[in-house]
Amino acid sequence: MDPLTASTSLAIVQLCSSLVMAGVFSSAPSERCTRYWAWSGVLVALGVVVVVAGYLAAPGLWRQGALWLGNTSLFAGSVAAWSGLRHFYQRPAKLWGWFMVALFALLFAWLLSKDVSFTQRAYLAVAAMQLVFTLVFVELMRGLSGPAARHYARWGFGRGMGLAAVLTLSGAYIARLVLAASQPALFEPPHMSPLGVLLIYMIPLGGGMLFSAALLMLYFERLVADKQRLATEDELTGALNRRELVRCGEAVLQQAVAQRQSLTLAFIDVDHFKRINDTFGHLVGDRVLAAIADILKQNCRSGDLLGRYGGEEFCAVFPGLDEGEAAGIGQRLVEAVRQHRFEHGATVTISVGLVVLRPGQLLGWDALVHQADVALYRAKHEGRDAFRLAPAA
Repeated sequence: MDPLTASTSLAIVQLCSSLVMAGVFSSAPSERCTRYWAWSGVLVALGVVVVVAGYLAAPGLWRQGALWLGNTSLFAGSVAAWSGLRHFYQRPAKLWGWFMVALFALLFAWLLSKDVSFTQRAYLAVAAMQLVFTLVFVELMRGLSGPAARHYARWGFGRGMGLAAVLTLSGAYIARLVLAASQPALFEPPHMSPLGVLLIYMIPLGGGMLFSAALLMLYFERLVADKQRLATEDELTGALNRRELVRCGEAVLQQAVAQRQSLTLAFIDVDHFKRINDTFGHLVGDRVLAAIADILKQNCRSGDLLGRYGGEEFCAVFPGLDEGEAAGIGQRLVEAVRQHRFEHGATVTISVGLVVLRPGQLLGWDALVHQADVALYRAKHEGRDAFRLAPAA
């Protein structure tokens, strides 16, 4: 493939990628990452088109201007992609990325004014792009950090694609730099060698497509994970919502019945919760519920289920716990909440109703919930801040 055909193909692909990124931004304009990625696609597409036009133009001021604008746009587009990736991973974009763009523009203009060769200009372009590839690689390796990271898978297909794209592009640029130093004739336009066409046009074309697809895949994976989380988790507390708790609880119950194992179900209610809302406000009440959910989670095992059943009520399922162990978990939950220091300074307590499914019993989910609810009523009627076990059936 000759350089003109290869460069035209690269320009067309980049224009299509820019349209896709612009479409993503128009669908989610509030997402800062999509804004940066849309600008990245536009700048890279503009850069490729202008560079191609520059090489087709006759030597002179217009050609130098086109080369300067095109290469600067390419570098700025790469920095925009990195900035968008930082926003995607909930880290602020670094302003010094745009200082790098300004410095690159000044250095490239200086090289053009000195009328240096294509190979010498390539040193600057390759070094600058290699820096951006390194920054993007670091962001992909770091991924999402902080409390929000627990909602998403550590590794996904999109991150793998992104790393593969960056390594491919980086390898092509390094090979271009090494070969340009020893065999500059390979890359000199207009009679560029097939290897030069491959490293300058074809690999960047494939790598750019792969990277754009990786960004879209990252965004898609995030949307799917958010949808799944909203469908299964209570937004305020992070515990399972009622529908998901019932679905999972019924499955665990069926397994316990089939395997003739014990199971404990706990119904938990925050004592005098209305008083908390009336005295301190609903915002404090929400924080109390979130804190209690965290306390309950800390006292559950990895295979236990915890969900918000509604309002200030929680429900927990403990597979394998018999009566003796059920009393222990009930006491532990009550004491853990009572001893916790809440933000508003007042003591908060809970009441717990427990029911134990014994090996060989055949009880449905609704029957277990009803017995736990009756035991909870007893705990509240007899003074609260306590647990009660439902009597053996």
